[in-house]
Amino acid sequence: MADNNDLLAKSVFDTLCAALDHDSWNYKKDAENLRIESGARGEDLPIELNISIQPKSGAVLLLSSIPVTTPEDKRIEMAVAVSVANNGMRWGNFDYNVADGRIFFRMAGSYLGNLLGEEFFKNMLYTGCSTIDRYNDRFLMLAKGLLTLEKFVELDQQ
Repeated sequence: MADNNDLLAKSVFDTLCAALDHDSWNYKKDAENLRIESGARGEDLPIELNISIQPKSGAVLLLSSIPVTTPEDKRIEMAVAVSVANNGMRWGNFDYNVADGRIFFRMAGSYLGNLLGEEFFKNMLYTGCSTIDRYNDRFLMLAKGLLTLEKFVELDQQ
């Protein structure tokens, strides 16, 4: 028999799916593991989205791999750029692995003690996509040497 945490997590997952359905998102659902795979097309690069409901912690987690691998000679600059991007962020953050040069975007929210409706998930999706779209091409250009760190900082301050 399912416990209350599992039932609550399933209810949150169903609300997430309803939000996606109401906005006509294409997605792949893994109801058993409470996971969604989807994506969006930004202004320039595709956006990968993975959303999961975490029954043990009572969290909703959105993860997105940024399609950039930073070459070794640019990794310190990228670490600074990721820090600059994260500095004023209200919700979510970029995670950067300086060892392999990969970047991820992460957002989380708690559903314990909260009633999360469809608007929460729509806000999470659209805020996440907007943030990723704002930075993914800048990270790519920095990694390829087409954008200086100084210009990255200047763009971020606009």
